[in-house]
Parts: sequence; structure tokens; C-alpha cells
Amino acid sequence: MYLEDLLDAYEGGLSPEEMVLAYPSLTLADVYAVLAWALRHPEEVAAYRERVRRRARAAEERARAHLPRALLTRLGRA
Repeated sequence: MYLEDLLDAYEGGLSPEEMVLAYPSLTLADVYAVLAWALRHPEEVAAYRERVRRRARAAEERARAHLPRALLTRLGRA
């Protein structure tokens, strides 16, 4: 469970109660605490999400470097 999972669920319209049903390892108090923090710190959340996107892009580029060019071409991602 990552912060972006809860934020995506919230932005997708799930209520805190629905999030607890979707992620049984969480408590309702945890979900409310995370959402309250995120809503009070939008700049930090935006910076976190950008770091996550950059890391994901870098990981994809590293993985792509190990794939044969022919396969990437067939997948339309060369």
C-alpha cells in the first residue's frame, strides 16, 4: 500500500470506508489520517508524486535497455 494508491482511490471517488474495504490492512482512522495530512500538504504530495513518476520512468528506461530492439519494435515502443 502506497500513498499514491490511497490518493488515487480518493480522487477516483472512493470514500474512506470504501478504501478500507478495498485495502483490509488499513483502518478507517489510518485512511482519514493520511487523507487529512495529504489535504493539508498539497505541495509535498505533488513533489512526492513527481518523484514517484521520475523513478518509474527511470526504471522503465533501464528495463527497456535490456530488451531486444526487435521486440520493442514489435510492441511499437522502439
